[in-house]
Amino acid sequence: MSLTTINVWLDVVFTSLYVVIIAFLVFHFSLFVYFGRFKKSFVEGVWPEHDSRPPATPKVLHFVHMSSMLILGFSGMYLRFPFFAGGRTFMRDTHYVFMVIVIAILIWRVWYAFFSRTNADWREFAIGKKDVQSALGVLAYYGYFSNKKPHVAKYNVLQKMSYNMFLYMMILQAFTGLALLKFNVPMVNVSMSQLIIGWNLGALVGSAALALWIVRMVHYVLNWAFILMTTIHLYLAATADVPCALDFFGMEELEVHPGGHGHDEIPAAAMSAAATTAAATTAATTAAATPEFEPTS
Repeated sequence: MSLTTINVWLDVVFTSLYVVIIAFLVFHFSLFVYFGRFKKSFVEGVWPEHDSRPPATPKVLHFVHMSSMLILGFSGMYLRFPFFAGGRTFMRDTHYVFMVIVIAILIWRVWYAFFSRTNADWREFAIGKKDVQSALGVLAYYGYFSNKKPHVAKYNVLQKMSYNMFLYMMILQAFTGLALLKFNVPMVNVSMSQLIIGWNLGALVGSAALALWIVRMVHYVLNWAFILMTTIHLYLAATADVPCALDFFGMEELEVHPGGHGHDEIPAAAMSAAATTAAATTAATTAAATPEFEPTS
């Protein structure tokens, strides 16, 4: 089978897979409405327990990174399928610019996660024993087999797995993207492609031409993987996880549901009323049991 034929099959497979995923998400949303979660969430304001309120820096980095990744995905697909004439040079240059931005944000975010003096949050993405034990419950919730969403950490186990996968994919995507650059690196006078492929990968697989095709194929496959995962991520952010999405971008202040993990969903209004009643009862009891005294200035 020729390399050109493999490229065509990759196009067919991933385009078909994307259509299947879109159809599945439409079906999933119909279940979201059928089982009453749409009404319960968007009309009655009842959402699963969650923890959010990340600091400002991760919010900004996430927004810039997400926007840049969308532009990279669009420009990358244009370079593979130029669906309008005359835009190849602009799209290629745009792809290069946002590639640098994404790599810089990736390095910054990893540094922040491990070395921030006040908000190092790498532990929030680590998968522990409780996360593994909650996996079936999380799958059951998103699959509409259960109305309880296990809550053992800030992010559920599926989110942690996805975020970790994103990290490893981005590192590999950055490596393959740099390996495709043809312009010379200052002070070295050779291109990144020659540095990575000509001296290393080319010798490993037998020829620089084959290594270049492999790198380009991996880069293309990862681009599709990002498109598929981002589509699912945006769907969930717009349906099941709207409060977290809004709070992440500072658009809504959210109440953290008390009472432990994995309990039934509780309306925020009912929680507020119960808290107010409890506070009033406590104050009245304290006043009745305390002798009168003169206030101090």
